[in-house]
Amino acid sequence: MSSLPREKPASKSASKSASKTPPTDDRLSQHFAPNSVIDLSVDTKKALLSTLAEIVVPDADPDTIDRILERIQEREAQVSTYVGDGVAIPVAHVDCVEGIHLALARNAEGFPYGIDTDEPVKIVVLVIGHESLQEEHVRMLGAIAGLFKEPDLRERVLSAPDSGAVLKLLDTWKADGRRQKRRPQSQLILIHARKIAKEVGATAVVVIVESSEELKILKRIPRRSIFIVATSSRPLAEEAEKVVKRVLHLPRLPLGRDAKARVAALLALAHGLIRRGDVVAFLSGHEEKQLDTMTLVDTGREFRRLVNASGQISKGVRPEVLERVIELAVELSREGREGSAVGAVYVLVGDFEKLGSHLQQMVINPFHGYPEEQRNVLDPTLAETMKEFAAIDGAFVIRGDGVVVSAGTYLSSDEDVELPGGLGSRHRAAAAITKAVDCVAVTLSQSSGEITVFKQGTAVINFSRGETS
Repeated sequence: MSSLPREKPASKSASKSASKTPPTDDRLSQHFAPNSVIDLSVDTKKALLSTLAEIVVPDADPDTIDRILERIQEREAQVSTYVGDGVAIPVAHVDCVEGIHLALARNAEGFPYGIDTDEPVKIVVLVIGHESLQEEHVRMLGAIAGLFKEPDLRERVLSAPDSGAVLKLLDTWKADGRRQKRRPQSQLILIHARKIAKEVGATAVVVIVESSEELKILKRIPRRSIFIVATSSRPLAEEAEKVVKRVLHLPRLPLGRDAKARVAALLALAHGLIRRGDVVAFLSGHEEKQLDTMTLVDTGREFRRLVNASGQISKGVRPEVLERVIELAVELSREGREGSAVGAVYVLVGDFEKLGSHLQQMVINPFHGYPEEQRNVLDPTLAETMKEFAAIDGAFVIRGDGVVVSAGTYLSSDEDVELPGGLGSRHRAAAAITKAVDCVAVTLSQSSGEITVFKQGTAVINFSRGETS
């Protein structure tokens, strides 16, 4: 280990004063003690962290150093602190120190860090702070992660002649606003999502991706097996397959965060990416802005009636068919027909023969006599036809493979069902048919624009027009 020469070493009294309370200015240099920016060559990650623990707090006693190292190692055992681009930021909350303290080690050849990375870890910044300074700690972590996203800054830090030059770079880069443009908030949320998931008992983290930026960040995170990428973009889905093992293609729906999480959970179950009973964390943001929300979904509670133990929505009903029907309902909710709101009922069934006694045509079936390949909802050219026929009273009956059997169909069932207030005859008929026969029904309310999925006589998932705006 060699300490970099400092241009103007701070006095011990000054550094002690800075360690007790967070400084009033936001210069990063104020958080570094004398000799806490070093060139270092070590054989193990433990030796690296031990050295940083020794220098981060000026004049720290052995017990304090041991406590700092212990907390750093505890955090490292929970989640890797490698943030990509050859930079790692180990962090810890320590109750025996005051204020926020930083230390930096650099090695152009790279440090042993115990993870498989695209490039060696060349810069390590240790961030420790008192347990009461949670907000300041997170802000500091975000500022450092943001700074070191800049390739030019990383190169300059590695080539700077002394510690004073390193600290000046950090201060002036921050002051000049030359920060990375890759959304440090998204990076922080992704880095810490695994730990949060573990603490709340989540078995998977679904990242709803709207741009390639989140994929770039995710690619730099080691041990990604807990992550599932969900996206409505085919190119992004193909790109995501190179980053994670589980990728979910979402219908292109303009849904709000909560609705999108529920639809993603349902489809992840149907495609076998998660299991019924799993608690799943969903990370999302607003359109193409940074990730800012985590939503927890208990699939056992949310979908116990909709999805069976093997993950099937209904025997013989393909998940992509339900996905497409929900997509059609959302489009119809937003667009209407000829300027007017319309309602609709779609019944999806694996064994059509079981519905026989519950169906009656109210009008001549407009789909009768056409080849099956021309009346499958998975064919995008059928969308406008489906929307036009939604104006006909009655339900669409759709086979589990997507073939539309009929439209303008009356649903008949003697099953007694209880529905929330405000739901009318369309919803009652849909609920009753799903109680009588193993099938799924999707309804669109003409008055409210609310979309509801029924199974076993119960509304199991719904979202309003407000959630699709």
